[in-house]
Amino acid sequence: MRATELVCDVVIIGGGLAGSALAYALAQTPLSVALVEARDPRRLEQPSFDARATALANGSQRILSTLGIWDSVAASVTPIRSIHISERGRFGVSRILAAEEGVPALGYLLENRILGAALWDALGRAQRFTSIAPARLESLTAGPDEVVARVESQGSETMIRARLAVAADGASSQVRDELGITVIADDYAQHAVILNCLPEVPHAGRAFERFTTDGPVAMLPLTGNRVAAVWTLPRPEAEHVMQLDDREFTRALQASFGYRLGRFAEVGRRSAYPLLRLRSASVVAPRTALIGSAAVNLHPVAGQGFNLALRDVAILAEVLSDSILESGSDADPGAAEPLERYRVWRHKDQDRVAAFTHGLIKFFGYASAPVEVSRGLGLMAFDLIPGAKAALARHTMGLSGRLSRLARGLPLLPPRASS
Repeated sequence: MRATELVCDVVIIGGGLAGSALAYALAQTPLSVALVEARDPRRLEQPSFDARATALANGSQRILSTLGIWDSVAASVTPIRSIHISERGRFGVSRILAAEEGVPALGYLLENRILGAALWDALGRAQRFTSIAPARLESLTAGPDEVVARVESQGSETMIRARLAVAADGASSQVRDELGITVIADDYAQHAVILNCLPEVPHAGRAFERFTTDGPVAMLPLTGNRVAAVWTLPRPEAEHVMQLDDREFTRALQASFGYRLGRFAEVGRRSAYPLLRLRSASVVAPRTALIGSAAVNLHPVAGQGFNLALRDVAILAEVLSDSILESGSDADPGAAEPLERYRVWRHKDQDRVAAFTHGLIKFFGYASAPVEVSRGLGLMAFDLIPGAKAALARHTMGLSGRLSRLARGLPLLPPRASS
């Protein structure tokens, strides 16, 4: 097998949305970056870039806008004007309105393949960037001064020497396994059935989260009056509905969600994914950082997964940029100090969001009459208590806590330092 060697500052394993976003963020700095992706980025119908859509929080929109990505996807996004939260068969609902929160939208829906294509297109113009794809990571070892990643791509092997490795390779992270980082797992014994469908009533920018005894059903507004459906079911039921023909499937989905959007006139291709909450014991290791689902993998109930990952991206890029500002050309991106800054900064946000989504599933998934009554009362009280909705809205919009420079609309580095 032919072997080559590549030397760079940062090697990112995983070129999905989180990995490609980090690579493009670091392209704004003097750091040289290699990105290893298992699939051909020219074919975006893949697990990272399939028919799924992502709910982008306002904080995420700001990050993408600061990076210069938003303008290329803005025509394809759908603003979320309101969120309707309810429980099937119970009284009590809550509504969060963008107008009440003083923002143009609570968030934005965007199909993954569109965002992925925009990121890879931008990377094609980036300097100091090398893409190795499609490629397979064979091994990764971390030493005191460098990491060495051995990668196989189309019959040839590349040995990548870098000062920092970033695991962006998802919930089943090979990098995490190679380095012996343990995970804490919560298996929800559920699958998310994902599809796009066309309702008879225009969604008008409304998003719906409806809790049922089987799990939550989310309807999220897309372009063309479509909605992205995320239907959470126990594994046996998910396997069953995946086998139904379109008519029977539509009838079952309608029974679960109800008729707030009228009847579903058309349903698209379905996919199903197992749901786990995974939390890495640490998001850093010697000369290694974890981002996205490799660090924390969430239940999709509150649509926080990619938003959390994009905050990982923005903050890791910022601490590496700070090292450049402090040490200039002597900056070491894999040194212990910037990695510790990243760990400390991300710890509270990751724990809070993981606990929030887990708590929603536990609370709405527990079936007993007293608890069911309290849930209905809770939704009513939430709608009436002053400030409660505003606090939740700021949290889910990614505007709470300490914000990164990118989330505040500021560049990672002054113009001279980034050249």
